[in-house]
Amino acid sequence: MDAERRVKYIEKLRFMPENNDENLDLLVDFFAAIRPDYYGDYERAEQSMRQMLDMLKADPVALRKLRNIITHILSQVEILEIFTSSGVETEPNFFVELRRRLKHKILPSFRKEDSLLRVIDTIFYKNSDYLWVQKINKECWKEFFSLVNLRVNLSNEQLLLRLSLSMHIISCRIVTLVMNKEIRDWLTPEEIRFFISQNRFSQNIVDFRTHVPVVEEKYKYMREDLEQVLKSCKAVVARLRSQSVTSGTSLQQTYIIKQISQLIYRMSLILDLSDRKKATDLDQVVVLFWGVVYNENTKNSIRKLIRSNIRVLAYRIAEHEHDTGEHYIATDKKDFFTMLRSAVGGGIIAAFIALVKCFLHKISMAPFWQGFAYSLNYSAGFLAIHFTGSTLATKQPAMTASSIASAMDNKYGNRSDMSELAILISQVWRSQTASFIGNLGLAFPVALGISFLYFLIFKENIVEGIHAQELLDWQNPLKSNCLMYACNTGVFLYLSGLVTGFFDNKVIHGKIPERLIRHPFLSRFFPKRPVEKLARYLEVNLGPIVGNVFLGFCLGMAGFLGYIFGVDFDIRHITISTGQFAIGLQGLGYHVALSDLIMTVSGVLMIGFLNFLVSFTLAFLTASISRGIQLKQYRHLFTYLRRLMARYPLDFVFPPSSNRTSRDLRRK
Repeated sequence: MDAERRVKYIEKLRFMPENNDENLDLLVDFFAAIRPDYYGDYERAEQSMRQMLDMLKADPVALRKLRNIITHILSQVEILEIFTSSGVETEPNFFVELRRRLKHKILPSFRKEDSLLRVIDTIFYKNSDYLWVQKINKECWKEFFSLVNLRVNLSNEQLLLRLSLSMHIISCRIVTLVMNKEIRDWLTPEEIRFFISQNRFSQNIVDFRTHVPVVEEKYKYMREDLEQVLKSCKAVVARLRSQSVTSGTSLQQTYIIKQISQLIYRMSLILDLSDRKKATDLDQVVVLFWGVVYNENTKNSIRKLIRSNIRVLAYRIAEHEHDTGEHYIATDKKDFFTMLRSAVGGGIIAAFIALVKCFLHKISMAPFWQGFAYSLNYSAGFLAIHFTGSTLATKQPAMTASSIASAMDNKYGNRSDMSELAILISQVWRSQTASFIGNLGLAFPVALGISFLYFLIFKENIVEGIHAQELLDWQNPLKSNCLMYACNTGVFLYLSGLVTGFFDNKVIHGKIPERLIRHPFLSRFFPKRPVEKLARYLEVNLGPIVGNVFLGFCLGMAGFLGYIFGVDFDIRHITISTGQFAIGLQGLGYHVALSDLIMTVSGVLMIGFLNFLVSFTLAFLTASISRGIQLKQYRHLFTYLRRLMARYPLDFVFPPSSNRTSRDLRRK
């Protein structure tokens, strides 16, 4: 069927009237005959392309008429937009660009009749076309462009002037972006001069081509000056990007840096295209063609905009989690027992969180105020864990996942690296085990002990009867949706890690400590030393404080959100569930059926596993994506993990007497 369509197209082209060069529909039909029915069928697309090329070479008349159509269209259209706007965000900030794309998804933007981009949009009208276009072998496209005589005629002074004008328009935009406060404040005077110089050099080139006969030798020096200063501009942009790791970044700064990078690349591309001493490089033409099709297909893509601009910000947030995560990895026995003691403190505080929640549950309140009270209880408990230096097992995965991703980012895929990475994962696993043991080992007996003391003193249980049974049923997967709720908690744990990282980034990038120290009111009415101590304390702790409060309100208000929207939505947190299990057990006088007891214990353990799995997976994916890690490169990692588990299974539970090395995992 596809072959028949291509034959009909060649016949239609052959019998086309000689004066019908304006027929854009025939060019649309040419690519329609190549386009696969399913955009992912790349082999079919390349096969169709090769067959079409063979048919054109065998039919000189059809080839000549296709060549005439393309030549006529290209002679009538304006090419400036390809270089100045295609693939480059044109709005002043991220949210304005986001709004523009949302509007244009509903009502597409207007293209002028003489715009080459309108032609591209008409031919490659499907948003998925760039996928099969880029998968067709480059040699096929080079052969196609060679057949239709698609060349950049560098002897045409008018074309070279247009290219120079495009370059200068881009140059002016670069200067405008650099003068934005988000960028200017982070540049030295010398670096600002680089960007101003490139604008002056590009203006000189335009003036040179416009007003005087072109002397190629002089033009050569002008090009070299511009190329040199563009290299300096690229170096400045690279410094700004690397600086964001230590100095933080903002979404606006990330967006502008990305725009500047795009525009500098575009200027370099125009310089290459306008070099008369270079033969027309078909490789470069193909890459430009691919880029234009991709840019036009994705010009209104919300996903592309968010992914490309959030990546640097996500990297900075993930870096915070990596730095924090290193404190949660027990590499030796000393670290292991330190982690265990820290987790014991977290378990004790978690028991009190569960007890206070039970008392709050007994108070008759409107749903909102009850959720608010739960939120304050959770937040106060999580902050107490943070301020006392204790550990909550479920807070670790979001941090340690970034540490693993960071280690992967520094590896290059050889076997020695894979073995070291496997050892790191075993260290993370046993650290998590220590935290769970410390949390659960104290949360249960402390909650049970306090419940028993309460009974001895007040002659009644904290909860009794149906309410006590509820506390057990809430953790029983056969009697509630506790496993789904545990996944919800995992998402909130992950989000709290992002919030923590975001505010840590905000503190650094916004120079909040320095601004507090120089605050006119604080400087006037308070001694300098306490203000400095407060500033340095917030520099380290503002992120965790906001993150813990955020997590507390997410967990506390979850039930209320489910109530007002009429959906089955709630949370289950392993340490809180453990405490509630103990309180309910005391309230029932320990009279619980063995089957219910087994299912409740199993439910608590599964809640912990899902809390860990969901938060770890989401944090790991975020950290991996922000670093551009290709997971397929690490397929050998599972081999070394299996080998480590087979040879040293206790390493996943308790530290060995001496640290493992890659030598221990070599094949024997």
